[in-house]
Amino acid sequence: MLISCVFILATVSVYLWLPELRNLHGRVLITYLLCLFVGFLVLAIMQALLMANDITPDTCLAMTFVIYFFLLSAFFWMNVMSFDIWWTFSGKRGLSLEKLSTRARFCAYATYAFGVPTALTVTMAALEFSGLPAHPLLPNIKQQGCFLFGKSRLLYLYLPMLLLCVANLVFFILTAVKIAQIKHQTSVLKSKESSMHDQHRNDKQRLTLYIKLFIVMGVNWILEVVSALYPQHAHIWRYMDAYNVLIGLIIFIIFVCKRKIFRLMKKRIEERMHRRKSDDDLRNRSLKTNWRICANQRVSLDTIRTTADNDSLKNKTTEC
Repeated sequence: MLISCVFILATVSVYLWLPELRNLHGRVLITYLLCLFVGFLVLAIMQALLMANDITPDTCLAMTFVIYFFLLSAFFWMNVMSFDIWWTFSGKRGLSLEKLSTRARFCAYATYAFGVPTALTVTMAALEFSGLPAHPLLPNIKQQGCFLFGKSRLLYLYLPMLLLCVANLVFFILTAVKIAQIKHQTSVLKSKESSMHDQHRNDKQRLTLYIKLFIVMGVNWILEVVSALYPQHAHIWRYMDAYNVLIGLIIFIIFVCKRKIFRLMKKRIEERMHRRKSDDDLRNRSLKTNWRICANQRVSLDTIRTTADNDSLKNKTTEC
C-alpha cells in the first residue's frame, strides 16, 4: 500500500504541475486520488502498528474513522466522474448545472462527494458510541478490533461501495449508448478539422480512462469482499495485498504514461527553459545598460573634475 501511495502521489504531482490538466476533470481526479492516498496511507500505518503491537484502542478507533471516511469519499468522487462524463454526453444543455462555472460545479461535486461520507461516518460513530447492546448490525469496532469486520464491514463499507459501483456502471452504459447515437446521427463529427470532433474525441478518451480506473478499483474491492467472506483462506490475502501494491502503479500508467502527457511535460520543460533563458538575457542586458550608464558618468565626472574637485561627485563615482 505504501508503494501504491508513492505512485498515486506521483500521479497527483504530474496533474498539479501541468496547467492544461488543472481543469474540472483534472481537479476531480486529483481529489479522488488524494482521498485514495490518505485512505491507503492510514490503513498501511494501522497495519504496521498492529504488526508491531504498538497501538491503543483509542488510536485504532480514530484511524478506523479516518480510513472509512476517505475510502468512501474516494468511491463517491469516482461516482462524480461517471456522472460528469454522462452529463457531458447527455446533451442536457441549458440546465442549472451547465450554467454553473467550473469552480461552482466543483464545489457542488465536493458537497456531494464529501457530504455523504461525512454523514455516513458520523452515523457510524454515533452508533459505535451509543451504548446500545452488542448487535450484528452495529459497527462493534471496539469489540472486534481495528477497523470493521464481518457483517459490520459488509453493511457499512461494502454495501455503499456496491451501490456506487452499480450506479457508475449504469452511467458508463448510458454514456456508451449516447456515444453510439452521436456517431450515427452527427456527420460533422467525422471531420477531423471540426473542433466539435476534437472535443468529442477527448471526452471519449476520458470515458475510456474512467472505465479502466473503474475496473482496476473494482477488481481490488472484489478481492476485498472475497477475503472478508472467507477469512480462513489466508492465501487470498496474499493476492489482495499483491494487487494493492500494483494499484498505484496501474493508476500511474493509466493517467500519466501517455503520449499526450509526455508532450505536455516536454512543452512545460521547454517553456521553463525558454523563460529562464529570457530572464538571463534580460538580466545581462540590464547589467550592460547599467555598466554603460556608469561608464558615461565616469567620463562626465572626470571632465568636471578637471575644473572642480567636488566630494559629492566622487561619492557618485564610487557608487557606480
